[in-house]
Amino acid sequence: MFLKRERERQELRDFIESKNPTAAMIYGIRQIGKSSLILKAVEHLDNVLYFECLDSPVEENLSYLAKRVKSQLNLPVPAAEDIISFFDNLKAFRRNIIVILDEYQFLKRNFTNGNMDSYMQSIIDSAKGTGIKIILCGSYVTEMKELLEKDNPLFNRFQLILHIKELDYYDAAAFYPTLSPYDKAAFYSVFGGNPNALSLIDGTQSLATNIKNLFLKENAPLRFYVDYILFNELRKAQAANAVMDILKNSKFRFSEIEEKIHGIEEKNLARQLKVLIDIEAIEKVSPTNTKDDKRKSFYTITNNLVRFYYAYIFSHKDELRRLGPDTFFRMYIEPSLNTFISYRVEGIARSYFFRKAKSDSLGDVYDIGSYWYDDRRLKKNGEFDCVIKRKNSYDIYEVKYLSEPLSEDLMNEEIKKIRDISDLSIGRIGFISFSGFEKIIDGIEEISGDEIYM
Repeated sequence: MFLKRERERQELRDFIESKNPTAAMIYGIRQIGKSSLILKAVEHLDNVLYFECLDSPVEENLSYLAKRVKSQLNLPVPAAEDIISFFDNLKAFRRNIIVILDEYQFLKRNFTNGNMDSYMQSIIDSAKGTGIKIILCGSYVTEMKELLEKDNPLFNRFQLILHIKELDYYDAAAFYPTLSPYDKAAFYSVFGGNPNALSLIDGTQSLATNIKNLFLKENAPLRFYVDYILFNELRKAQAANAVMDILKNSKFRFSEIEEKIHGIEEKNLARQLKVLIDIEAIEKVSPTNTKDDKRKSFYTITNNLVRFYYAYIFSHKDELRRLGPDTFFRMYIEPSLNTFISYRVEGIARSYFFRKAKSDSLGDVYDIGSYWYDDRRLKKNGEFDCVIKRKNSYDIYEVKYLSEPLSEDLMNEEIKKIRDISDLSIGRIGFISFSGFEKIIDGIEEISGDEIYM
């Protein structure tokens, strides 16, 4: 099932149909939908050579590439001694050919006769005007990002660069369109926007049933994904599991992580966090009003699916094995699941405003994020999790994930808390409630779940 990615698919088709460009690069974490996107973009073409590179010697890759030329293009290209000779053989046919090298990082790793990127630079430069287009695709983000660095031979060689990321809450909902906004928010909070994970969801079953089938049962596909596929990338950071286990469903400052983790020096921890950021396992976030204050910078897990795994499964594998899916869900997940989801819907709210900002329907916006306050008069500090920064003020939104419509009393209570904060220039106060509202309050913006998913 291929849904969404319309913009990326169109950009890739534009690249393929244009006359001048010769090289494109597509990258993103494992099973995020890169290969599906590429194959969907070229499905109407018969001049495509698609090859998923093997984690094997380059000579073996070249042998299989020659066989693919025969089977996919019906051309008699013999096995070549090196990658340059292989492309020279292709160019000799004087035909328009789109060559897709998926998992390109395996060619890089297994090339022992020099720098594969240098060879690929020569190939791309000599392909200009020959009708051959080359698309390099890879899942190991840090290795693929190296191709974009100034000291890399392939720097500035790509006319199209696509960094494929998770679908946001809105596009993810296309995989379970019949659910209510309340349930759509819950499914996204648990399963995130990974198309591979989303394609496994049964929208006719409850969230609990999907969690049991996809995470908790023996050989459950999403547990396998995190355990065996994602961990290949995570291993680059020595403290990956320790850091991820600390973060779980929360966010922490560097000093707080340092206090909780053991046996790692400050400099080494900083390096490990940087690696985890580079591979897009975690991200560093700061409130909109404290960007330059390192003390107000927080680390958090990037991916909802991975966050759910570390929050509930990573430290309790033995219990899951002993208790089985049903009892484990009832004992370890069900009591706090709504709290887990309520933390995540704040991200959905921010994504909603990002979408509106991109459509230019929010007016002048300087930033969207959170706001940190330190009120000495009230002797309290904290954070508003969803704000829109204007030129001279902030629009403050409270996000509520409740099974019933948001009550007037609770809204008035939250409004008072916001207005009590000194030195906060408030432009607008609003509420986002995935189950709607009991009453309309004058001067307060009320955004329901229906509007979020409209």
